Amino acid sequence: LKQEAAWNYGASLSFTFPINNKLLKLNTEYYYTHFISQTLVDYDTNPQELHITNLNGRSFSHTFQVDASYELFKGLDLTAAYRYNLVKATYNNRLMWKPLQSRYKALLTASYKTPLGLWQFDATLALNGGGRMPEPYTSPVTGNLSWERTYKAYGQVNAQITRHFRHFSVYVGGENLTNFKQKNPIIGYDNPWSNTFE
Repeated sequence: LKQEAAWNYGASLSFTFPINNKLLKLNTEYYYTHFISQTLVDYDTNPQELHITNLNGRSFSHTFQVDASYELFKGLDLTAAYRYNLVKATYNNRLMWKPLQSRYKALLTASYKTPLGLWQFDATLALNGGGRMPEPYTSPVTGNLSWERTYKAYGQVNAQITRHFRHFSVYVGGENLTNFKQKNPIIGYDNPWSNTFE
């Protein structure tokens, strides 16, 4: 495999806006990566095989992100962020969206610390955008596609409560409180020695 090489370009801007005697902080970023040489993990040429190859064609990535933070009132900080990814590469002479990469992600966080600073409450809402799955194959048993060609967006909620002491902190929290689960995470689980086991 060849050594990877790429050109990266980017720009970022930061702004502050006074609102109700507090500052709204806004940041924007844009980055472009043009790959000259890249190692690709190719699931598409043959869905039942994994090919690790050198790039033969074009590959690039556009990433745009904007985030804002604001102290709504003393002790309560809000942050919102959005990122869009346009990532494509050439697989088997076709320029395609890179598989298993979300096209966007949105994030909203709230953090509240009590006046004495003893307690802190944090909550995060994340929205992960959909994307392309690797090329599916037709099951010889059912005649159906092994999986959908795309996956949908899904949300997750995380929360944490922290008690601060003089020299240490104790916290309790939960992740994935929306209980999101991937449907059929293992294909052909009932026959692990078959060619359709994924």
